[in-house]
Amino acid sequence: MTRDDKTVHQSSVTNITFSTDGSRMVTGDIKGICAVWRTHKGMTPVCQYAREGAINQIVFCSLILNASVPNTTDNTNSLFFFGGQSGSVCLADDLKNCSEVCKVPGSVKSILFYEKENSVIIITSHLLLV
Repeated sequence: MTRDDKTVHQSSVTNITFSTDGSRMVTGDIKGICAVWRTHKGMTPVCQYAREGAINQIVFCSLILNASVPNTTDNTNSLFFFGGQSGSVCLADDLKNCSEVCKVPGSVKSILFYEKENSVIIITSHLLLV
């Protein structure tokens, strides 16, 4: 993130999700900006990602360990998935690592993290279950 102020979103925020321990918050907006915030000692922006289309689904995950995302066992690195209108689903963290994990037809209507199976469930506007 290149700005020092707390103005990250220039358009309507469509989703706000907190990590289970409350240390991180992720916000998504209608123009495709997904931002990560530290919640202790005030709201501090950590990093942001820009994608096409509105970001309307965000879910944190606690078990997935991905070799392409460094320091996944570190408490300062909160992994989460986000997606929305474009059909793109990304895995990201608060260390400026973000990658598209799948592209689905239509828009993403729901993303769920199934901890027992260490899996992500995606439901699309075309009623596709991934």
